Amino acid sequence: MTQSNSQGPESDDAPTPGRRPESTVRVGNVEIAVWRNNGSNGEFYSASAPQIRYKEGEQWKDGSSYGTLDLLALSEAAREASAKIRELSRGRGQRR
Repeated sequence: MTQSNSQGPESDDAPTPGRRPESTVRVGNVEIAVWRNNGSNGEFYSASAPQIRYKEGEQWKDGSSYGTLDLLALSEAAREASAKIRELSRGRGQRR
């Protein structure tokens, strides 16, 4: 799930060390980070690729394989991330 509205090559949507997401959506084991970025047309928001988090023993790990219930959580997390981006964009003259 990537944002379909590209801001061009001058956008800064890659996470950098020390940079934190504007918001993080978690539904079940699925997590999507929402990032504030600067592009040639000003500030905009985008979502990272979804991560699935699971615990193996005492250690938390990231995965990229989704079971039946994880897919439902993925769908809901994507909906919530989209709503969060619209909320954050409101008042900035953006529509995503």
